[in-house]
Amino acid sequence: MTPFFKTLASATLLTLPIFAIAQYQTRQQKVLIGFYNCENFYDTINQSNVIDEEFLPDSEKKYNKLVYEIKAERLSSVIYKLGVLESVNGVALLGLAEIENKIVLNTLITSPLLKKYHYKYIHFDSKDQRGVDVALLYNPTQFIPYQYLPISLTDETHFTDYATRDILYVKGRLVNEWVHILVNHWPSRRGGEQSSASKRIWASSICKRIIDSVQKNDPGAKFMVMGDFNDNPTNKSLTQLKMVNPFLKMYRNGIGSLAYNDAWNLFDQILLSSNWCSVGVEDGNFILNNYKSIVYRNQNMVEPEGKYAGYPKRTYNGSQFNAGYSDHFPVALIFTLKLAENPQ
Repeated sequence: MTPFFKTLASATLLTLPIFAIAQYQTRQQKVLIGFYNCENFYDTINQSNVIDEEFLPDSEKKYNKLVYEIKAERLSSVIYKLGVLESVNGVALLGLAEIENKIVLNTLITSPLLKKYHYKYIHFDSKDQRGVDVALLYNPTQFIPYQYLPISLTDETHFTDYATRDILYVKGRLVNEWVHILVNHWPSRRGGEQSSASKRIWASSICKRIIDSVQKNDPGAKFMVMGDFNDNPTNKSLTQLKMVNPFLKMYRNGIGSLAYNDAWNLFDQILLSSNWCSVGVEDGNFILNNYKSIVYRNQNMVEPEGKYAGYPKRTYNGSQFNAGYSDHFPVALIFTLKLAENPQ
C-alpha cells in the first residue's frame, strides 16, 4: 500500500481563511459533531453504473418523487434537531452513510429546515456496487476543510471480488484546532458476524495505518474516527484502534443505535485519539473539552407499535412504505468551548 503521506500529495488542497474561525469563537459556546446512517438515501434516477433498481419509481417499493421528498424531509428534520441541542448553532460536522450521490446531498442542505446554515459537504463516489457512499457535511462557520481524499479498502488480497465503501479522510480547522477526520461505513455482517469479521478488521487496520502515519510526523495530531462500523465498541475491529470510545459505557448500559432480533447494537460511534482534550491550549484562545455522547432519538423516529415497536422507524418495512427515517439513530458528541486563561 502507498504510504499515506505520498497519497496526501494528490489530495484536494484548499486555502484556509482562518478569520472565519475567529469570528465564530466570540459567539458560540458548544460544538456538536455527529454521525448518521441515512439508510438507502437514493435519488429516483436510474444510475447505470450502480445497482439502484430497488429504489426507482417502477420498482416494487415504488420509490417515487413523493417518497423521495418525504425521505429528505425526515432526514433534514433529524439533522435540524441535532443542530439545536443545547443551543449549538447547527451541527459543526456530520458524517453521513448510505447516501447515493451529490444530488441527495444537495437536496438535504437546501431543504427549508437546513438552508439557513449554508452547510457544505465533502463527497466522493466510491465503487460500492449499490452506489451508497459516505460523506462529511460541515458548517463553514465552525469548520473549514484544508485537505481531503477517499481511501480505498481494496488491495492485492482484500475486496478483490467486490468493491466496498471508501474511507473519507478530511483535515481541517474545527473552531481553533487542526483535526483529522475519518468517515467510515465498514463491511456488513452479511454471512455472519464471525465469517465477515476479517473484513471489518481490515478496514480498521487501514484507519490505524493512517493515524500512525500522520502521528509519526505530527505526534500531536488529533483524530476523530466516525462511522457505522457494523461492529460494537467491544469488538476487535474497534478495540485495536486503541482510541477513546465515548460510546463504550453507553453500549455496556444497553443503549444502541439500531435493533436486530430484539437486541440493540451500537454500530454507530465517534472515536477520539487519546490526546483530544490535552492539545490546543498553547496555540489558541479556545479548546474543545468536556464532551458528552448521545444517541439521538425523538418520539417520531421510533416505531410506535407492531412487530418492530421501539425500533428506529424505517422508510420501508420490506416493500411497504412506512414514512420513516432510517433503521439507525444518529450519534453525536457535544463539546464545550473553553476560554484559555491567557488568550493571545
